[in-house]
Amino acid sequence: MLEIRDVTISYHGMPTVTDFSLSLEQGQIFSLVGESGSGKTTVIRAVLGLLAGGGKVTKGDILFEGNSLLGNTSEQWRALRGRDISMIFQDSGAMMNPTKRIGSVFVEYIRTHEKNISKKEAWNKGIMMLERMRLANGDNIMRSYPFQLSGGMRQRVGIALAMTYQPKLLLADEPTSALDVTTQAQIVRQMMELRDEYGTSIIMVTHNLGVAAYMSDYIVVMKDGKIEDEGNRDVMIMEPDNSYTKSLLAAVPSLGGVRYV
Repeated sequence: MLEIRDVTISYHGMPTVTDFSLSLEQGQIFSLVGESGSGKTTVIRAVLGLLAGGGKVTKGDILFEGNSLLGNTSEQWRALRGRDISMIFQDSGAMMNPTKRIGSVFVEYIRTHEKNISKKEAWNKGIMMLERMRLANGDNIMRSYPFQLSGGMRQRVGIALAMTYQPKLLLADEPTSALDVTTQAQIVRQMMELRDEYGTSIIMVTHNLGVAAYMSDYIVVMKDGKIEDEGNRDVMIMEPDNSYTKSLLAAVPSLGGVRYV
Protein backbone atom coordinates (compact mmCIF):
# COMPACT_ATOMS: atom_id res chain seq x y z
CA MET A 1 0.00 0.00 0.00
CA LEU A 2 2.65 2.52 1.07
CA GLU A 3 6.29 2.38 0.11
CA ILE A 4 8.92 4.88 1.18
CA ARG A 5 12.09 4.37 -0.84
CA ASP A 6 15.42 5.72 0.45
CA VAL A 7 13.92 9.10 1.26
CA THR A 8 16.00 12.06 2.41
CA ILE A 9 14.16 15.11 3.75
CA SER A 10 15.95 18.45 3.96
CA TYR A 11 15.24 21.90 5.32
CA HIS A 12 17.04 24.73 3.54
CA GLY A 13 19.53 22.26 2.11
CA MET A 14 20.27 20.56 5.43
CA PRO A 15 19.16 16.89 5.67
CA THR A 16 17.09 16.06 8.76
CA VAL A 17 15.99 12.56 7.69
CA THR A 18 18.38 10.43 5.65
CA ASP A 19 17.81 7.28 3.55
CA PHE A 20 14.53 6.31 5.22
CA SER A 21 12.71 3.27 3.79
CA LEU A 22 9.47 1.58 4.84
CA SER A 23 6.96 -0.80 3.25
CA LEU A 24 3.46 -1.00 4.72
CA GLU A 25 0.72 -3.46 3.73
CA GLN A 26 -3.03 -3.15 4.22
CA GLY A 27 -4.10 -3.62 7.84
CA GLN A 28 -0.60 -3.37 9.29
CA ILE A 29 0.29 -1.09 12.20
CA PHE A 30 3.81 0.37 12.27
CA SER A 31 5.23 2.47 15.10
CA LEU A 32 8.03 5.00 14.72
CA VAL A 33 9.78 5.43 18.07
CA GLY A 34 12.79 7.41 19.24
CA GLU A 35 13.84 10.57 20.99
CA SER A 36 12.44 14.02 20.22
CA GLY A 37 14.10 15.43 17.12
CA SER A 38 14.85 12.01 15.61
CA GLY A 39 12.70 12.73 12.54
CA LYS A 40 9.57 10.67 13.29
CA THR A 41 6.99 13.39 12.68
CA THR A 42 8.92 14.68 9.67
CA VAL A 43 8.49 11.28 7.99
CA ILE A 44 4.72 11.10 8.35
CA ARG A 45 4.29 14.76 7.37
CA ALA A 46 6.25 14.01 4.20
CA VAL A 47 3.84 11.17 3.41
CA LEU A 48 0.90 13.58 3.58
CA GLY A 49 2.72 16.42 1.81
CA LEU A 50 2.60 18.63 4.89
CA LEU A 51 6.25 19.48 5.46
CA ALA A 52 6.46 22.95 6.96
CA GLY A 53 9.10 25.66 6.86
CA GLY A 54 10.56 24.85 3.47
CA GLY A 55 11.02 21.14 4.06
CA LYS A 56 11.43 19.04 0.91
CA VAL A 57 12.01 15.44 -0.09
CA THR A 58 15.37 15.81 -1.80
CA LYS A 59 16.02 12.15 -2.55
CA GLY A 60 14.02 8.95 -3.00
CA ASP A 61 10.31 8.47 -3.54
CA ILE A 62 7.05 7.93 -1.63
CA LEU A 63 4.50 5.70 -3.33
CA PHE A 64 0.88 5.12 -2.33
CA GLU A 65 -0.83 2.22 -4.10
CA GLY A 66 1.94 2.30 -6.69
CA ASN A 67 1.69 6.03 -7.47
CA SER A 68 4.31 8.57 -6.46
CA LEU A 69 3.03 11.27 -4.11
CA LEU A 70 5.89 13.69 -4.68
CA GLY A 71 4.50 15.20 -7.85
CA ASN A 72 0.95 15.67 -6.59
CA THR A 73 -0.82 18.89 -7.48
CA SER A 74 -2.86 20.83 -4.91
CA GLU A 75 -6.04 19.34 -6.40
CA GLN A 76 -4.66 15.81 -6.18
CA TRP A 77 -3.70 16.34 -2.53
CA ARG A 78 -7.15 17.76 -1.80
CA ALA A 79 -8.77 14.61 -3.19
CA LEU A 80 -6.35 12.28 -1.35
CA ARG A 81 -6.21 13.87 2.10
CA GLY A 82 -9.09 12.91 4.31
CA ARG A 83 -10.39 10.24 1.96
CA ASP A 84 -7.52 7.82 1.31
CA ILE A 85 -4.97 9.17 3.80
CA SER A 86 -5.86 10.91 7.07
CA MET A 87 -3.88 12.20 10.03
CA ILE A 88 -4.50 12.44 13.77
CA PHE A 89 -2.43 15.21 15.33
CA GLN A 90 -0.84 15.24 18.77
CA ASP A 91 -3.57 17.46 20.19
CA SER A 92 -6.44 17.45 17.74
CA GLY A 93 -8.13 20.30 19.60
CA ALA A 94 -5.08 22.53 19.17
CA MET A 95 -5.26 21.98 15.40
CA MET A 96 -8.82 23.34 15.28
CA ASN A 97 -9.82 26.98 15.10
CA PRO A 98 -10.68 27.86 18.73
CA THR A 99 -13.32 30.34 17.52
CA LYS A 100 -15.25 27.65 15.62
CA ARG A 101 -17.56 25.07 17.11
CA ILE A 102 -16.83 21.40 16.46
CA GLY A 103 -19.91 21.16 14.24
CA SER A 104 -18.73 24.01 12.04
CA VAL A 105 -15.37 22.29 11.54
CA PHE A 106 -17.04 18.94 10.84
CA VAL A 107 -19.56 20.34 8.35
CA GLU A 108 -16.87 22.27 6.48
CA TYR A 109 -14.65 19.16 6.35
CA ILE A 110 -17.43 16.93 5.03
CA ARG A 111 -18.70 19.43 2.45
CA THR A 112 -15.16 19.89 1.16
CA HIS A 113 -15.16 16.21 0.19
CA GLU A 114 -18.84 15.92 -0.74
CA LYS A 115 -19.92 18.88 -2.85
CA ASN A 116 -23.58 17.88 -3.09
CA ILE A 117 -24.26 17.18 0.58
CA SER A 118 -26.42 19.64 2.52
CA LYS A 119 -25.34 21.27 5.79
CA LYS A 120 -27.98 19.27 7.68
CA GLU A 121 -26.81 15.98 6.15
CA ALA A 122 -23.19 16.87 6.94
CA TRP A 123 -24.20 17.77 10.52
CA ASN A 124 -25.93 14.42 10.99
CA LYS A 125 -22.97 12.59 9.50
CA GLY A 126 -20.71 14.36 12.01
CA ILE A 127 -22.94 13.27 14.89
CA MET A 128 -22.86 9.68 13.62
CA MET A 129 -19.05 9.68 13.48
CA LEU A 130 -18.71 11.18 16.96
CA GLU A 131 -21.03 8.58 18.43
CA ARG A 132 -19.15 5.84 16.58
CA MET A 133 -16.12 7.02 18.57
CA ARG A 134 -18.19 6.46 21.73
CA LEU A 135 -18.78 10.14 22.37
CA ALA A 136 -22.19 10.39 24.00
CA ASN A 137 -24.58 13.16 22.93
CA GLY A 138 -22.92 13.94 19.62
CA ASP A 139 -25.22 16.89 18.94
CA ASN A 140 -24.04 18.61 22.13
CA ILE A 141 -20.39 18.04 21.18
CA MET A 142 -21.04 19.45 17.70
CA ARG A 143 -22.25 22.64 19.41
CA SER A 144 -19.17 22.85 21.66
CA TYR A 145 -15.88 24.70 21.18
CA PRO A 146 -12.63 22.68 21.35
CA PHE A 147 -11.64 24.26 24.69
CA GLN A 148 -14.88 23.00 26.24
CA LEU A 149 -13.83 19.37 25.72
CA SER A 150 -11.34 17.27 27.67
CA GLY A 151 -8.10 16.10 26.04
CA GLY A 152 -9.49 12.63 25.49
CA MET A 153 -12.69 13.99 23.94
CA ARG A 154 -10.70 16.23 21.59
CA GLN A 155 -8.65 13.25 20.47
CA ARG A 156 -11.81 11.28 19.78
CA VAL A 157 -13.10 14.21 17.74
CA GLY A 158 -9.82 14.15 15.80
CA ILE A 159 -10.15 10.42 15.17
CA ALA A 160 -13.79 10.85 14.15
CA LEU A 161 -12.79 13.51 11.62
CA ALA A 162 -9.91 11.41 10.32
CA MET A 163 -12.09 8.31 9.93
CA THR A 164 -15.12 9.97 8.31
CA TYR A 165 -14.29 8.39 4.95
CA GLN A 166 -12.66 5.19 6.25
CA PRO A 167 -9.20 6.05 4.87
CA LYS A 168 -6.88 3.31 3.75
CA LEU A 169 -3.96 4.85 5.67
CA LEU A 170 -4.06 6.64 9.03
CA LEU A 171 -1.07 8.66 10.22
CA ALA A 172 -1.06 9.30 13.98
CA ASP A 173 1.35 11.78 15.57
CA GLU A 174 1.64 11.06 19.30
CA PRO A 175 -2.13 10.45 19.57
CA THR A 176 -1.98 9.46 23.26
CA SER A 177 0.52 11.98 24.63
CA ALA A 178 -0.63 14.29 27.44
CA LEU A 179 -3.59 11.99 28.15
CA ASP A 180 -4.15 10.09 31.37
CA VAL A 181 -3.46 6.35 31.31
CA THR A 182 -7.13 5.34 31.22
CA THR A 183 -7.86 7.64 28.27
CA GLN A 184 -4.70 6.45 26.50
CA ALA A 185 -5.95 2.87 26.73
CA GLN A 186 -9.34 3.86 25.32
CA ILE A 187 -7.79 5.73 22.37
CA VAL A 188 -5.45 2.82 21.62
CA ARG A 189 -8.32 0.33 21.63
CA GLN A 190 -10.38 2.52 19.33
CA MET A 191 -7.51 2.87 16.86
CA MET A 192 -7.07 -0.90 16.79
CA GLU A 193 -10.80 -1.31 16.21
CA LEU A 194 -10.43 0.90 13.13
CA ARG A 195 -7.87 -1.56 11.76
CA ASP A 196 -10.10 -4.54 12.59
CA GLU A 197 -13.30 -2.98 11.23
CA TYR A 198 -12.04 -1.18 8.14
CA GLY A 199 -8.67 -2.76 7.39
CA THR A 200 -7.03 0.62 7.95
CA SER A 201 -3.23 0.67 7.92
CA ILE A 202 -1.67 2.85 10.63
CA ILE A 203 1.70 4.54 11.06
CA MET A 204 2.00 5.88 14.58
CA VAL A 205 4.64 8.21 15.96
CA THR A 206 5.11 7.66 19.68
CA HIS A 207 7.55 8.03 22.57
CA ASN A 208 5.56 5.43 24.48
CA LEU A 209 7.13 2.02 24.00
CA GLY A 210 4.27 0.45 25.95
CA VAL A 211 1.79 1.72 23.36
CA ALA A 212 4.05 0.62 20.51
CA ALA A 213 4.47 -2.84 22.03
CA TYR A 214 0.72 -3.25 22.47
CA MET A 215 -0.44 -1.93 19.08
CA SER A 216 2.25 -2.56 16.53
CA ASP A 217 3.03 -5.34 14.13
CA TYR A 218 6.38 -3.72 13.32
CA ILE A 219 8.55 -1.16 15.13
CA VAL A 220 11.03 1.27 13.59
CA VAL A 221 13.50 2.95 15.94
CA MET A 222 14.83 6.31 14.73
CA LYS A 223 17.87 8.25 15.89
CA ASP A 224 19.34 11.44 14.43
CA GLY A 225 17.16 11.27 11.33
CA LYS A 226 18.04 7.69 10.45
CA ILE A 227 16.65 4.22 11.08
CA GLU A 228 18.68 2.86 13.96
CA ASP A 229 16.81 -0.43 14.33
CA GLU A 230 13.65 -2.12 13.06
CA GLY A 231 11.82 -5.40 13.20
CA ASN A 232 8.85 -7.45 14.27
CA ARG A 233 7.33 -6.22 17.53
CA ASP A 234 8.05 -9.37 19.53
CA VAL A 235 11.68 -9.47 18.45
CA MET A 236 12.19 -5.76 19.08
CA ILE A 237 10.66 -5.86 22.55
CA MET A 238 11.81 -9.25 23.81
CA GLU A 239 15.10 -9.90 21.99
CA PRO A 240 16.62 -6.61 20.80
CA ASP A 241 20.20 -6.72 19.54
CA ASN A 242 20.73 -3.00 19.03
CA SER A 243 22.25 -1.16 21.99
CA TYR A 244 20.15 1.98 21.40
CA THR A 245 16.93 -0.05 21.37
CA LYS A 246 18.05 -1.73 24.58
CA SER A 247 18.64 1.68 26.18
CA LEU A 248 15.14 2.86 25.19
CA LEU A 249 13.63 -0.26 26.74
CA ALA A 250 15.74 0.16 29.86
CA ALA A 251 14.34 3.68 30.26
CA VAL A 252 10.78 2.35 30.63
CA PRO A 253 9.79 2.54 34.32
CA SER A 254 9.21 -0.71 36.16
CA LEU A 255 6.90 -1.54 39.04
CA GLY A 256 7.94 -4.16 41.54
CA GLY A 257 10.72 -5.26 39.22
CA VAL A 258 8.29 -5.83 36.32
CA ARG A 259 8.62 -3.70 33.18
CA TYR A 260 5.23 -3.07 31.58
CA VAL A 261 6.14 -2.97 27.91
